[in-house]
Amino acid sequence: MNLNKKLFIVGIIGSVLCFAGDILLGCFTPSKEFGNPIIFPPFSDDWANSSPYRFVVGGLFGVIALLLMFCGFYAIYREMITKKCKYSKLFIICAFVFVSVGTLYHCVFAITAYTYNKLYNLQVLEAKLISEQLFYVFIAVASLAAVAFAGLSVYLFFVTITGKFNNKKWLSIFNPLLIMLVLIILSKILPANKVINGVFAWGQQSLALFIIFLIYSIRCNHNELYDNKKE
Repeated sequence: MNLNKKLFIVGIIGSVLCFAGDILLGCFTPSKEFGNPIIFPPFSDDWANSSPYRFVVGGLFGVIALLLMFCGFYAIYREMITKKCKYSKLFIICAFVFVSVGTLYHCVFAITAYTYNKLYNLQVLEAKLISEQLFYVFIAVASLAAVAFAGLSVYLFFVTITGKFNNKKWLSIFNPLLIMLVLIILSKILPANKVINGVFAWGQQSLALFIIFLIYSIRCNHNELYDNKKE
C-alpha cells in the first residue's frame, strides 16, 4: 500500500469521526429562530436538557478529526505535485487554514453549547443569548475556514474539469462544495426532525469530505493496480 493510500484512509477515518462529532452537536430538533449573525445555525433549545458532556465529546471528536482529515488533503496535494498542477500550493495552504481555523471553530462551538447548557440549568434567564453572543465573537475568525474550504474546492474543480489533475473529467462532480450544495438542498426539502438536522444540516461538510476522500482513495488504488499490471 503506497503512502497516498494510507493518507486517504486516515482522512476517511477523520471524516467519520468528524461526522460523529457533528451528530453529537447537531442531532437535535431544529430551532425555528435564526442564529445571532444569521449565517450560523441557531442554538437548539434541546441543548439545555442534554448532558453537557455530549458537547465536550463532540468538540474533542471535531478537533481530532480535523487533524486526521488534513492527511486526506495532503494526499490530494501529493497527487497534484505528481501531475505538475500549477499553483498546487494554493490547495494545501487553503487546506491548512481550513483545518487550523476549523479546529478553533469546533472548540468554541462546543464551549458555547456547554456554557448554554450550564447557564440554563442554573436558571440564568438569558442563557441562550449570552452563549450565542459569545459564539458571535469568534464567527468572523471562523469564517476564514469557510473561505479556505471554498478556495480548495474551486481549485480542485478547476484542475479536474480541465484534465490537469485527472484524465477523468467527470470526477469534477465529486467536489466538496458541490456535494455540500446537494446536502443543503436536501436539508431544506426533507421533513425537519432531529436526524435530518444532524445529518444534512450539521454533518454536511464531513459527509462531503468522506465522499471525496473515499472516491480519490478508490481512484488511487485503481491507478496502483494499473501501474502494477504495466510492470
